[in-house]
Order: sequence, then structure tokens, then C-alpha cells
Amino acid sequence: MEASRPEVSVVVPSHERGTRLRWLLNALEEQTLPRSRWELVVVFDSTDDTEELVRTHPLAPRHVRLAPGTGTAAAQRNAGWRAARSDLIAFTDDDCRPEPDWLARLLDAARANPGAIVQGATRPDPLEAEVMKWAPRARSIEENDPPGPHAQTCNILYPRAALEAVDGFDESIRTAGEDLDLAARVRATGAAYVGAPEAVVYHAVDTFSLLGAVRFNKRWETLPLVFKRHPELREQLEYGVFWKRRHAFLPAAIAGAALHRREPLLALLAVPYVLHALPHRGTHPMGRVRAVAELAGRAVVDASEMWTMAKGSVRYRTLML
Repeated sequence: MEASRPEVSVVVPSHERGTRLRWLLNALEEQTLPRSRWELVVVFDSTDDTEELVRTHPLAPRHVRLAPGTGTAAAQRNAGWRAARSDLIAFTDDDCRPEPDWLARLLDAARANPGAIVQGATRPDPLEAEVMKWAPRARSIEENDPPGPHAQTCNILYPRAALEAVDGFDESIRTAGEDLDLAARVRATGAAYVGAPEAVVYHAVDTFSLLGAVRFNKRWETLPLVFKRHPELREQLEYGVFWKRRHAFLPAAIAGAALHRREPLLALLAVPYVLHALPHRGTHPMGRVRAVAELAGRAVVDASEMWTMAKGSVRYRTLML
């Protein structure tokens, strides 16, 4: 006799993160929601030990293997939810650790809001708090008051019917923005978008060299396409154009830095950018020194983001910086 269908399916895309994936599986193993009520589907295109991990882990997740290096995030998530058996699909990522009651809380919110997209809260992993505090170029995801503007798939649930109605993620968006695009298309069908702040996921903290951060920013080139497709999203942008507030102040800061020798007062053009970009390192004198030392690197990273946005703007014939 066929086993009863689970109430919710957890879908995880994975790419070359065997250790991180193990931490995620261990966290899912501790979920308070009885295992008989949910299933796990892992989709991967890794060349590391991921396949052995998913075959031997006590959770015994169902898995889908794609050809090595072929699985974009959108393609992996599509393969995952289409292979899932539940009418509710919860997404998280292989660099996350959910709290033990995460899935139960997410499911409760979905039951209370039939047909809605449900986003949980996401915070930098407290086990990596020192990295977040001290690394000059640390990156994580923080969404403490869901539903947030970006609809990140590290902690979100969709009804299967909603995914089917829009044919899932757009796989032509290969680098970034596919989650925001999906949420916009589903909401356009009339689906509500609600938050479940008690459903908490901890997101890993990544660190980059300056060159690594610049290279990482190349992935944002597809964001202008998403905002072109969904003009209503532009209300998220500063002045309807700038992705981040400090982007709006960076050109003036560059001009002030370049021209201040001719006219010292022009250095004041950099003040708004400095106030928004100066990283917070506490009130201790050494912390302030570190913050100032990191400012030039942050300006380089911001400039690389704006350059990527400019290229995307030209490519997709829309303006976003």
C-alpha cells in the first residue's frame, strides 16, 4: 500500500557544499514536526561527497542528481518541487540551519493562510557571529520581520498549486533574482504574502577577499531584468533607481575625492556616502580605526555592484544602479 502523502515537502538545492549540507541535514533531523508528516528532497549537481551523504544520512532524503555543474538554483528548485509529493513546498538552502520548530511554525502559518506564500525569519548564524563581527567583507542574510521585500528562498513556503500556476522558477534567470521574480509572478495571480517570524532559519556567514567580492558581484547582472519585468518592485529601490542607498551617494563621493585638491570644500560631497557606508565596529578607538580602514574596500565593492547593475541595465534596456 502506498505511504500517505506528507503534509509538507522541504526542497534543498545543493552545489559543492558537502559540509554545509551535512549541518543542514543534522538541523532538519532535529525538527519537532514528526518525520511522518514531512519529506525532504535534495537536488544536487556536486562532484564532492554529496551523493554519499544523502544516501547514508539518517534522514534518508529523497534526492535528484543533475549532471555536474549544470544545476542553477532555479533549475534545482524546480526539479525538487516537481519531484515532491506534498501540496506545500518549503524551500531552504544548503548553507542554512533551521531552528528545531522551524517547519512546524511554517506549516502552522500556511494552514492559517491557505494559498499564501509564507516567509520565515532569517538571521546570520550565531555560531559564526565572530566571523560576522570581525571579517572585513562578511556576507549573510537577515530578515527579522517577514514578509520582506526580497522573498529569499532560504526560508519560504509556497503552495504547490501556486508554483504550478506560474510554471515555477524562471530558469532563464541563471544568477540572481529568480526567487524575487517567482514571488512577484505568484503574487500577481492574487496569492497573499505573509510572514511567520517564529519560523527561524540561520544563514551561514561567507567571507571574501576584495577580489572575491568583486567577482561575486557579477551575479547581480540579472537583477535589472527582474525589476524591468515587475515595475511595481521599483518602490523597493532608492529614488526608484538605486539598489542600495549608499549607491546613490557613491558617484558624488568619487567626484569629491577626485576634485578635493582643486577645491577642498568638494570633499564634503563624500560625507553622505561615508555616513551610510562606514561599517559599525563599536565605539572603541581600535574599532573606529578598523572601520575607517575598511571604507576604501567597501567603496570598491559598491562600485563593482553599480558597474554590474549598469551592464545589466544596458543588456535589458532598463535603468538600475
